[in-house]
Amino acid sequence: MMMTLSQKSAKTWLSIPEYPLEAIPSSAYIRCSLTTTVKNILEKCHNSVSTESANNQETLPDIELFFNSIQTSKQVYKASLSRQLAADLPPDIEQTSLKDEPKDWFIKTADFGDDCDRVLQHRDGEYTQLLEDIARYHQIFQQGYDKIILIRPTTYTGYDIQLTAAMQCLGYTKEQFQFIIVQPLKLYAFHKPTQQIHPISDLPPKELIKAIGMDALRWHSFSTPLTKVAPINLSTVGQLQSNDTFALVQFIYQRCLTLVRQGKDEGINPSMNWDDLKNLTWESTHAVKLLDLVEATPQILTESSRELAPHLICSHLENFSQLCQPWLEGLSLTPQNFQLLSTIEQTMLELLKILGIQR
Repeated sequence: MMMTLSQKSAKTWLSIPEYPLEAIPSSAYIRCSLTTTVKNILEKCHNSVSTESANNQETLPDIELFFNSIQTSKQVYKASLSRQLAADLPPDIEQTSLKDEPKDWFIKTADFGDDCDRVLQHRDGEYTQLLEDIARYHQIFQQGYDKIILIRPTTYTGYDIQLTAAMQCLGYTKEQFQFIIVQPLKLYAFHKPTQQIHPISDLPPKELIKAIGMDALRWHSFSTPLTKVAPINLSTVGQLQSNDTFALVQFIYQRCLTLVRQGKDEGINPSMNWDDLKNLTWESTHAVKLLDLVEATPQILTESSRELAPHLICSHLENFSQLCQPWLEGLSLTPQNFQLLSTIEQTMLELLKILGIQR
């Protein structure tokens, strides 16, 4: 079965950090830099994606022109104090004590979840980074993009709220402008003296990759929502007997692939389409559930794209693996079983490729 998705296309501008391995300061940044996978997910769901490194500098729009264009907005005002500070003072403070004070230009980010209104232009005429950023992203929207997605490490926590609120002041929704703060990895290992799992210090990126491999690193980075800390137990990575989820997915996929190759060698070449396969009678309840999982795959991808949630794909692969394990025990390679087996193998392969995992 080919995974068919809605054909509605969207033009998405995706900004992600791109660090050479030797330039990544710690494993906390590795997870953020792996998010090129988000591009794969978006493209699979018919998004036309333009990517830009967060470290690249683009020519800024004409800030003065943009600033002049928003000064008449109800979301922008000029005052000596922000609304929040002025609220604690007499109502006529601007007309009395502060009447001769220089004024700043504010934007009403407090109306959209920020702690207070933010300055766009200081009283000395200097523009803020916030103004430069919203001018830039407004310009991108004017170029025909439906959505802007910024993916950043935790050093941007706080600024994501300010910038998202400022974009909402300009009329852009949270669906159109998404600022994702990716939480770091948290490393653990088994400590023999205490016979317990303990958190360990950060490892240099090269050492971490050498210890568990890039595929396992991708899996454990994506199997937890991007906005939550991703735990990795270095003592159990790759160990099937320790219930490592990636080890199970790898094992089941390789088992399916081996059986598919065996079936082809035996000359099994069924020609059933998906509807025929669905309408067959299946003795195994595991087979019926596996058919349902295959059929649910396009919806899982759509949800993963909409929510920017690679962990949903990991969860789906785990479900395949857990159901396949009992189904594959003593499986006879009938044309019916072989057709389902081939479909599962192809579905798992495609999902692993989307995650950037080489199997």
